[in-house]
Amino acid sequence: RLLPSVPGAIEAQYITGMIFRSPAEFAKTHYLMQNFVNLNIHNPTGHYKLELANCSDYAVAERLLLLDRWEAAVDQKHGRKDTSLRGNRSHIRNEVFQGRALGADYGSVAEWKLAEHGDFEFDYISNTRPRRTADVLSDDLWDTILLELYNTDCPDEDRIAALRSISHTFFLRASHIRALIGYFKTEKQRADILIIFYLRIVDMHNAKMFRVRFENHEEVVALQRRLGYASFFPFLQPENAKFELNFAVYDQRLAATLFVQLAVKEKYQNLREYGYTRANGVEDPLPLGVPKSWADMNTAPKEGVFRGVYRCAPEDRNFSLRKELATTYGYFDVDGLTERDVNWWTGLTEPPEDVINLLEFFISRFDNIEQPFLKIDGVDGNGFITLRELLEGLEEMKCTKFNRKDKSGPTKEQRIESIFRYLDPGGEGSVSREEWNILDQLWKEFDKSIREFVHFLTLSFGDSLSDAWDALDNGDGELEEEEWQAAVSRIGYFGPAHVVFALLDTTDDGNISYEEFEVLEKYKPHRVASAEPA
Repeated sequence: RLLPSVPGAIEAQYITGMIFRSPAEFAKTHYLMQNFVNLNIHNPTGHYKLELANCSDYAVAERLLLLDRWEAAVDQKHGRKDTSLRGNRSHIRNEVFQGRALGADYGSVAEWKLAEHGDFEFDYISNTRPRRTADVLSDDLWDTILLELYNTDCPDEDRIAALRSISHTFFLRASHIRALIGYFKTEKQRADILIIFYLRIVDMHNAKMFRVRFENHEEVVALQRRLGYASFFPFLQPENAKFELNFAVYDQRLAATLFVQLAVKEKYQNLREYGYTRANGVEDPLPLGVPKSWADMNTAPKEGVFRGVYRCAPEDRNFSLRKELATTYGYFDVDGLTERDVNWWTGLTEPPEDVINLLEFFISRFDNIEQPFLKIDGVDGNGFITLRELLEGLEEMKCTKFNRKDKSGPTKEQRIESIFRYLDPGGEGSVSREEWNILDQLWKEFDKSIREFVHFLTLSFGDSLSDAWDALDNGDGELEEEEWQAAVSRIGYFGPAHVVFALLDTTDDGNISYEEFEVLEKYKPHRVASAEPA
């Protein structure tokens, strides 16, 4: 009961913990105090579920309510835009007391008197952001942490709590977060770990590297709700972002205006597959397109649901606008950032399946995506590929991936035309080298996924791939895709293993052998951390 009143941090908790007469008594008391013990006030972003009759939980609520008021005052002092859930500047979101949303009765949680008992649940998103030039954890040290995470027998919840307790002591890159996500199995665990470190990432302009690891749209929506639609907005790489936003909710209306602002300043046709459902459930066909007035919070609708997809060709990007929005509404440091600093990325679930099939065909035959472009365009080409050139080029390469499998399906020409339309988002009738580079972004995702998997194997089993194969193999020397997925999950890897299987199954017979598995040798990292725990 008195621990929250003891001055000091971890040192005070350690010393007071010595008064218990037995480990059992300590464990029982620690369980009751776990929310207080696990609170990292230096990095408070996260989800909280508190029982206010528990004095330790009550102390957590007091601290976060006070921090919320202080951060809101700081925002106002610095003239920051309000990106809160309900337009009240609060950093507390989705607050629920005794199963009832506080927003139904109060304009802000600051108006509510903290009760002495009852369940209080909410999300907190801080206003702190790292400098883009801040020092990050070295790759070697990060590998050591990942190795310890893999080797520990602790439950996943304890691993997450341990990471939270030290999260304020270092900064990370987007690639670090991407690798970390692959060590956790469930959607909730992956979301929790991302939220803990989200505001510790220095290169938020590369956020798409880890965003693509959340392939399920429902996972993305859950992250938007917890972190905020503005904080989690894809400011610098909005390409292929899908959205469904309720104008009746302040921060969702703000996100909707941001998409429209981008379209107005970049290219209005970038808003694709859009629709608007009025509050009464009636679908508005928007015959004149999305109104440009929706780019302003004051003139955007206050009700209804707006949905769509944002697509943008490289030549249509307004990078200075994207940086301005990231600074104004995301509070991110992008000072001095250039387009060359951005690792432009595309997830493997974003394009149509046939685009991925084309990529797999190229990866098995070329060293980079520039080579097939030059082959199709010709030695004396003009730097653009037409649909006819693409059809003839794939025919010359003897590509059979798009041959019609049954009479009811699309023809080879129709499938390749669909690929061409994807590669020509501007609709000019030709694919430029810049537009073709969307395949390079996919190539990087493909290559990164494979290298991450191989790196995991070397950390877990050492430098010999045969040892890793022995751990995966079910004894018959071959693995079908379902067996492969189960085996990879069994050894503790939860990344996109289907990508690796697609690469290894060079014969397209639905299974892989050790001989095919050995292809991973060329994806081994140059630097391998010790396989022994640190």
